[in-house]
Amino acid sequence: MSIRRYLTLILLSVITLVTFAAAIQGYRSSMVKATSVFDNELRSLTHVLINITDLSTQSLAPQPDAAFIYQIWQHNRLIVSSHPELKSAISEFKNEFSENNFLAQRWRTYGIFLGSENKWVLVAQPLNRRFELAEQMILAAVTPLILSIPLLAIIIFVLVSTGLRPLRRLSDNLRAKKADDLTPIIQKNQQNELSPVLETLNQLFERLNAAFSRERRFASDAAHELRTPLSVLKINAHNLALELNNNSTTNTNMQYLQQGIERMSHVVEQILLLNRTNPEQYQGQFKPINTASLCQTVIASLFPQIEAKKQEIELLGQGANIQGDEFSLGILLQNLISNASKYSPEGSMIRVTLKNVNNQDIIQVEDSGPGIDKTEYQRVFERFYRIGGDRHASNTPGCGLGLAISKHIAELHNATLKLSRSEQLSGLSVELLLPQGQFSE
Repeated sequence: MSIRRYLTLILLSVITLVTFAAAIQGYRSSMVKATSVFDNELRSLTHVLINITDLSTQSLAPQPDAAFIYQIWQHNRLIVSSHPELKSAISEFKNEFSENNFLAQRWRTYGIFLGSENKWVLVAQPLNRRFELAEQMILAAVTPLILSIPLLAIIIFVLVSTGLRPLRRLSDNLRAKKADDLTPIIQKNQQNELSPVLETLNQLFERLNAAFSRERRFASDAAHELRTPLSVLKINAHNLALELNNNSTTNTNMQYLQQGIERMSHVVEQILLLNRTNPEQYQGQFKPINTASLCQTVIASLFPQIEAKKQEIELLGQGANIQGDEFSLGILLQNLISNASKYSPEGSMIRVTLKNVNNQDIIQVEDSGPGIDKTEYQRVFERFYRIGGDRHASNTPGCGLGLAISKHIAELHNATLKLSRSEQLSGLSVELLLPQGQFSE
């Protein structure tokens, strides 16, 4: 639930609860006030009646529908009754208020005695009139407030929305930021409550920017600094191998040395690529690319490696025009096709298929190698992870960064990589699923 809706519902609930609590308290107060007012009326009426000397006047004729009922008794004999059916006393002969039941309802009664004439005046009023008066007073007071609740809801909703507008602007600013944009957020007319949040966010952006900068500089500088000594070491190892060509033991050791140097050089190059293609730091230049042309270029660059193993590679399907970064997508395809060649035996088949399924462009690379167990599908995308470690069954050198780099490039394009078993070539099948309708032209 949103904060705006939550605050609106809470405020309406509180207003409604307070309104009904006030109505209950008002009802009680109204009943007390009504009791006092009607008791005074009963007392005044009894004093009027007791001072009447002519008991045969027309004003004392029976009135069954009157709001009051009264009786006048003298010498224990009923002289006047305002209701013709009441022949007995409507209350006890006491100078006090009491409540009695007659004529199928509850009555509030009051009596007064005039000793000089031995006369009692008893007056009664229905209690329901008091309840009706109290209810009418409460309804008159509460009804406008209840009817105004929908209007209050609209006003509260607008006021809460206005109050949360700075927070919504902050959310929009954060949403509009790109992955590599760590510049501070500046908002005009900033409220005091939001200032600590904005200050904390800007401090976090500053620390993240510094950390990313240190990481970029370290990876780039370390890889570049290692390139030169590795190149020199590679040349010297080659020259030394030529000089010691007649010693078989030395040749074996030199071969191991050259393989180690090659592996280290490969690791350095992969670290550089990983640093350049990190989605959080990479600034790619997206432009229209034809997948068929891109695949042909990558296959041509890797053809010497494929030919050296006497392998065959085929490109099937019609290419599609997509929006992407040509350099990074080329690295991704180069990693996939190169891995397919490395881990497939000599004379095997590699297939690259371009297809469109449900308006989604897919680039599929299949090989004839041993494939990967399903339990390893997620782990192979981790950095520096290799199945079997350095003792990979294929004895193919590697550092475990190729698929990690490919995954980063796929994330850069909002695409996904799907691993499975190739049905036709029985090796590994890797599908690059480009987002539907987002990059196609």
